[in-house]
Amino acid sequence: MHESYCYHPTQGLKTGLSPEEMLSAVKDESSVLWLDVFDLDDSDIDLLTNTVNLHPLTVEDFIMPNARPKIEEFPEYLFLVIFTMQSGDGNKNSKFGMVELDFCLGRNFLITFHSEGLNSIHTCKERINKNSPMIMHGADMLLYSILDSCIDNYAPVIHEFDNMVDEMSDDLFRTPSQDTLKKIYTLKNEIIHLRRLIVPQADVIGLLSRGTNKFISQSNIIFFRNIFDNMARFNDIIGSSRDVISGAMEAYTSIVSNRLNEVMKTLTIMATIMMPLTLLASIYGMNFKHMPELEHKLGYPAVLMAMFVIMIFMLAFFKRKKWL
Repeated sequence: MHESYCYHPTQGLKTGLSPEEMLSAVKDESSVLWLDVFDLDDSDIDLLTNTVNLHPLTVEDFIMPNARPKIEEFPEYLFLVIFTMQSGDGNKNSKFGMVELDFCLGRNFLITFHSEGLNSIHTCKERINKNSPMIMHGADMLLYSILDSCIDNYAPVIHEFDNMVDEMSDDLFRTPSQDTLKKIYTLKNEIIHLRRLIVPQADVIGLLSRGTNKFISQSNIIFFRNIFDNMARFNDIIGSSRDVISGAMEAYTSIVSNRLNEVMKTLTIMATIMMPLTLLASIYGMNFKHMPELEHKLGYPAVLMAMFVIMIFMLAFFKRKKWL
């Protein structure tokens, strides 16, 4: 399935073009054609290969999902793979869903392909239907508008992730537990997933903003630099979060070790105090017949008093040594 939009300076905007009209629009340099393809089938493949002469490798990339963003330049178009982000319905390994969006940018045409509905594509279509000038300024500006909308989707997700890292940090230094450790490992996996997509995607956008591509006019390079600045900012946030998570792993280990040391210190002090008391109790618990102290009227309270004095002395000694 596909939707088509074509703008001509004299004829205005036209939608729902036939294959012949699309071929004519591609050949007419004054026209700007946008072909949005989704749920790719054999008829769409024939349309793409016959209209804009797509390379077989490009068609293969349309059919097979890509693992990371990339950019490839062909004689008649520029092929671009990016990922737009959404929160809450990610895959099993990540709560942040990433949806692939493919572009073919020519001098006067833009082809987009996606396997599921995207708000950024829907938003751009609504703008064009409301006579937005984005399509009037060329295919590269149309590409910028879609990319800008896609990158804007990163902001709430990145900020949500940053808030999760802050909450984890608060839990770590307030009441660290096994749940805190699980949060740290979950965030560690998320940060790896995000960096694998954001870092190469920033590199791809950076290549578009250098002004060396023949399919992007020099006057529009500044717009792509604006997108690159946003990607660089997101990359900085992710980098800071990664450092916090790495520090949290070390801090959790240190906190647990300190807590264990405190427990062991308390138990050791208690055991040390009990040792002389146990010794006294053991001596007078022996069943020898000739033990003079056993017949003394004050023997029992004297032993208890001795135990009490020994305990107080040892506590004072430990406190003086700052072991308590």
